[in-house]
Amino acid sequence: MSDVVSILAEVRSLSNRGEHHTIVARYGTLDDTPEDETWNSTELLYEIGRAFGMLGNEDKVERYLLRCAELAPRRAAVFHCAIGWYFQRKKKWTKALRWYDRALSSFPTYHLCLFRRGYCLAKLHRPRESVEALSRAREIWDDAPSEQKQRGRGVQVQVLFHLSRGLRDLADFDASAEALDACCELDKHSNPPAIRGEHTLACRGELHLRRGDLDAALATFEEARALDTRSSYVWERIGRVHELRGEPVEAEAAYRHASMLPRGSFAFLAVGRFYLHTTHDLPQAASALTEALRRVRAAEPLIRLELARLQMAAGRPAAALAQVERAVACRRESGFAEGLRLAADLAERLGRVPDALRYLEQLARLTPDDPVPAARAATLAAGQEPVPQPPPDRPLPPALAVLDDATLEAPGRDRLIGVVDRFFEGKGFGFLRYDSGQSIFFHITQCEESGAEIAPGMRMSFIVGHNPKKGKPQAEGLRRVD
Repeated sequence: MSDVVSILAEVRSLSNRGEHHTIVARYGTLDDTPEDETWNSTELLYEIGRAFGMLGNEDKVERYLLRCAELAPRRAAVFHCAIGWYFQRKKKWTKALRWYDRALSSFPTYHLCLFRRGYCLAKLHRPRESVEALSRAREIWDDAPSEQKQRGRGVQVQVLFHLSRGLRDLADFDASAEALDACCELDKHSNPPAIRGEHTLACRGELHLRRGDLDAALATFEEARALDTRSSYVWERIGRVHELRGEPVEAEAAYRHASMLPRGSFAFLAVGRFYLHTTHDLPQAASALTEALRRVRAAEPLIRLELARLQMAAGRPAAALAQVERAVACRRESGFAEGLRLAADLAERLGRVPDALRYLEQLARLTPDDPVPAARAATLAAGQEPVPQPPPDRPLPPALAVLDDATLEAPGRDRLIGVVDRFFEGKGFGFLRYDSGQSIFFHITQCEESGAEIAPGMRMSFIVGHNPKKGKPQAEGLRRVD
């Protein structure tokens, strides 16, 4: 294997055809022969590292790309960022952040890396830090020479789009609108556009909604719906506008339509909230929320928060606290201010003062600009009177028996067994057939072990997860079953 040039040409040809298994089979053991000249070819090792990434082998990805960084220290940030991108694709946001931070430590003006870092921070529900990273990326692009701007144009459009969303979540509506306008203006000259028209319209509609301009929000969401009639997100937001306008019939119809669309699983959460808070139909709310819990693992913290409120409405504070504690545990990496507030309230109500103090202290650390949690914790800690113990929870009414399905171990977390029905090796994804003929998408990066040798007929266990980009279920945590 001394002819590095011919090997590199072969590897690139195989990569272009999507034959990543072949690359790994032939050249995946170069790290076992460090004395060979192939272990000193940055371009070759990078291509092999990418092949390992497509097959889901994170140890090899790190090993090969770190070797590239050793061989080309002036480009180390590029390889560190590539490792972060691998973990980002696997939705391992915290791991991705560590690599992005490492890349930025040697290349602080790395535009693409700042964008990806901001995206991961948003996924971890850290909007202020996300906005800081995206704002820095925007400034760097604005100050770049024209040739560099042209190369990073598509990334900058996405920077502005996600910056607008982050600013909106921080209630800086004017800055959010300005960033979205800049995004649309820049993307107007892109071919093809980096952001689909219905997505920018939906973002603007949400901005109108947060500002309280319900008429403008409805008109904008309906314009987005005209571009994509099968967007469950747009239908769900139309339902939300009708709900806020005091039009429950129209709201319910829009919510229900959203839940029946191919990617409408997330809409069951909106349906459950609607029945719980607007029509106060607890059985319907219970049915919708347990269905959401079964279908949308990624939204478990939000769903359990609503289940906690449903238990409270049924006079069951202890059951409510169990649900909200599970919700907080799901967000252990990023914190969950709304969940911590409710957990502290319920713990205090149930006479569990140490638990209430613990939640208030976590909340104070998470929201340092808010003095209320720390002051409340100090008052609670100084209390001399014992807190009276409340009566036990009421029995679960028969009409809410479906809540028995919303146990602390969500149905969606059970491991299921499926059979590979189709697998497109060149693209790295396929479909599993399970239960009574249901089909579910999977990507090779979701394999916990090596994704090598996946083929139709192979049995695999998996967990039903959620693809936030496409808004539909996907198989995660795949393991081969002998």
